Amino acid sequence: MANSLNIVPAVPTVRPPRGIVLLGDPNQTGTRVPWVDWEVDQNVWHSASTFRMRLPISALSDPINLNYVLGTNPIQAQIYAGFPANPDLYGTSDLQQLITGNVDSIQFDPAGRTVQLAGRDYTSLLIDAKTYDRWANQTASQIATTLAKRHGLTPQVTATTGLVGKIYEIDKIHDRHGSTEWELLTWLAGIYDYVVYVQGMTLYFGPKPDPKSATPYLIQWQNPDQNTPFFQANALDLSFSRTLTVGKGVIVQVHSWNHKQKAGFSVTYPQGKAKGIVPGTAKAPAQVYSYVIANLSQQDAQQRAAKIYNDIIRHELKMTAELPGDNILVPNVMVQVSGTQTPFDSLYYVESVSRRMSFDGGYRMSVRGKNHSLDTSVIPS
Repeated sequence: MANSLNIVPAVPTVRPPRGIVLLGDPNQTGTRVPWVDWEVDQNVWHSASTFRMRLPISALSDPINLNYVLGTNPIQAQIYAGFPANPDLYGTSDLQQLITGNVDSIQFDPAGRTVQLAGRDYTSLLIDAKTYDRWANQTASQIATTLAKRHGLTPQVTATTGLVGKIYEIDKIHDRHGSTEWELLTWLAGIYDYVVYVQGMTLYFGPKPDPKSATPYLIQWQNPDQNTPFFQANALDLSFSRTLTVGKGVIVQVHSWNHKQKAGFSVTYPQGKAKGIVPGTAKAPAQVYSYVIANLSQQDAQQRAAKIYNDIIRHELKMTAELPGDNILVPNVMVQVSGTQTPFDSLYYVESVSRRMSFDGGYRMSVRGKNHSLDTSVIPS
């Protein structure tokens, strides 16, 4: 039978995944330590990625012994994973770093003979730091660069125009004085429709990468048929959900008062019809989302309404999948699901990827994604 899904037939093979955990001083390279299992959650923009690991007490030795683990602060943790050419002899250069950050909490289990460490990537340095600067005569990109260097991070920043001091002066309702550095950066990113995130020791501040420009990650499903009485897939588990309130249709209203122009206005998106839906009719009443955003031009307000609309409808379809672990799937690519022969065969924007490795469970990962159905796509009016 021809296989239209291009699913590679199962053949005997061996996957030799390996992992390395390093602990130590944040200013040093770290020391390799034994582990029982670990988990890394990589989140999408504007939030910290997290890690958790369990270490066997009996196998800890100098310089990273039990007393060091229980009594040192801060402790830097690094987790690496991959498929080395020689699974019996490998180092960090043979694997890929999944996360690096500081330990936030320690759980000591003397009966179970383990110690569990949990923490966040270096987004935490900005989340935990307050800023009282007024940032006069600086652009948003200059602020991002300053804050990155303040914490020993390498800035990868796209230049912006316009002084932030003017934004403070005009938009008093959004005064950032006394907020955290991370709140300031995410606020600035929102103004310029940028994203901000930390990966490794690098702070990224700039336009969001277009996930559609990258090759999507494929999840392929094949239903049972007369020749194959069982399903076939490259996923271990797969499930979907749909939010019906969004499926009725969505209208976004943005209201703004521009101090410079001394004028207020409102815009609506979409201005035409949502595909298959007449917004506001008794048969399919659309759900209206209203936002007040200060100091936008009418053109900026229309663009912001369109962006909010697209963000909302992406929550209509949701997908979760459990897969064999790899290092290919990351939050800034899309997942293409095919073969279920339902409306859930679609592209999904990745919300988070969780990887975990253990000696009894091997290397696995789970992914959460979201998007909208064709019923809520916008077409020209």
